[in-house]
Amino acid sequence: MTAPTPLALQPTLAEPQDSLPEISLGELPDNLRTAVGHPGWDSLMPVQARAIPYLLAGRDLVIQARTGSGKTAAFLLPMLERLDATADRTQALVLVPTRELARQVQSDAEMLWESSGLRSTAVYGGVGYEPQIKALREGVQLVVATPGRALDHLLRGAFSLKDLTTLVFDEADRMLSMGFYPDMKQVQAYLPDRPIHTTMFSATFPASVMKTAREFIAEPEFLTLSRDHV
Repeated sequence: MTAPTPLALQPTLAEPQDSLPEISLGELPDNLRTAVGHPGWDSLMPVQARAIPYLLAGRDLVIQARTGSGKTAAFLLPMLERLDATADRTQALVLVPTRELARQVQSDAEMLWESSGLRSTAVYGGVGYEPQIKALREGVQLVVATPGRALDHLLRGAFSLKDLTTLVFDEADRMLSMGFYPDMKQVQAYLPDRPIHTTMFSATFPASVMKTAREFIAEPEFLTLSRDHV
């Protein structure tokens, strides 16, 4: 993850009711400021400045932001306030469309969480199961996964979502266009029957994304920072 380049904040095209003001790096909680110090950042990118206050407040959002906008840190940083490093159980699940993105998100988590004690692992297809099962059973707070491989490990009992508090869909439009909807719905069956803080990131808002958002989020709020056409 490279340091943010100086960018003027884009106008927010849509935001939730009871909107929250953007946050600066200096206004972040102490542990988040420590985290952004690892890559040497001196400012936040627009999606981070706009989204982090909502995620710290536990608001369930569907966020439209361009790929490469800094959205990964926008959801990883607030997890520092929500996850318990002393509990060896899966508390957060990030679903992504590709193994490359899974590896990247997990790498960013390792960098940002360097001094937090939180642990993460990435699971995806095209490689063997055993190393992934070993990592899951050793206990991690965050699992980053492609939907199909997450489902495989849930079916095998390699990990459980009963203690999950945070669910993120990254690049939801790509996951749906690649045919992952059935796997996403089967993963949903393993979620605990209680509220879970859920965030969905998507470059565009086609009908499939809007439908899926409402299936996973009871009352989704929408935050749009991208000028991409839907």
